[in-house]
Amino acid sequence: MIRRSLATAAAVAGLAVAVAGCGSSSGSGAYTPPTGPPVKTITVHASSYKFQPDGITAPAGILAFTLESSDIQHSFRIKNVNGFMIEAGAGKTATGKVKLSAGKYTFYCDIPGHESAGMKGTLTVK
Repeated sequence: MIRRSLATAAAVAGLAVAVAGCGSSSGSGAYTPPTGPPVKTITVHASSYKFQPDGITAPAGILAFTLESSDIQHSFRIKNVNGFMIEAGAGKTATGKVKLSAGKYTFYCDIPGHESAGMKGTLTVK
């Protein structure tokens, strides 16, 4: 009976670790911003289910983003960058920093319905 309980407890613990290790590509999770100066500062305007610009090219390293929302609450997230998010309400501006390696990334607004309405873009880091 004790062996069965231990086996069950071990299986439950293993499942919990496996589930906790499954990250979301949405970027949720704890995030620690990088320290140091950015190699580039990029301003992104959010309004009416679109970002301007919706295509960004930047050098690898620490990037600073400024999100300006002109109409309603919007967010700026980068897929596969766990936990990074900037949020700005109507008429507000918010900033955040992230360190990125070379590659192509998708940025998007995670407010329900916004990304599916076209509020996303491509970030090319060289």
